[in-house]
Amino acid sequence: MNDAKLVQAYSSAAVFPAGEAVPATSEVAVLRRERPVGTGNVAWMPDANTYCLVSIREQTSHRQCFGLAAKRKPSGYVHVGNTLPQGLGDLAEPPQMQLTVSVVENTSGPFSYTGGTPEHATPVQEATVKFPSGRTMTFLTYEFPERESIPMDAEICNAGRVVCFKAFESTPYGE
Repeated sequence: MNDAKLVQAYSSAAVFPAGEAVPATSEVAVLRRERPVGTGNVAWMPDANTYCLVSIREQTSHRQCFGLAAKRKPSGYVHVGNTLPQGLGDLAEPPQMQLTVSVVENTSGPFSYTGGTPEHATPVQEATVKFPSGRTMTFLTYEFPERESIPMDAEICNAGRVVCFKAFESTPYGE
């Protein structure tokens, strides 16, 4: 897929404070592609214990970073991020979709909901990236409409059920 416009939008997004280096495009993972072309979500790791997500839309961009546990098991560590509204100031018709990004370290997929995708939720999408830090991270993204009730016991597992976690239970920063 052609991600040139999305990567260009990421590079020029006004989400980096003055003096902060914009990560090289080789260090950025495209997680989701949206419409129109050039909008979507990208992630990168500024260091071994932090990942950042940039949501790029036609009229605005938003960045949020998440702290991972400094001490974590070598494989199977999971971090479930907070849900993020996907309208981001666009003239989106309500209800907006809420995006959740979860990270699984050094464990292969495919990942999916156990018992099938919950009503109103989107299927799990995944992108696996080996970062310059040496970490291999699988980013899982899934959405649901903001006004719909999602079963809080919804679970996501990899194919062998070696790693399973609650899909909508956010992990506190740094844990």
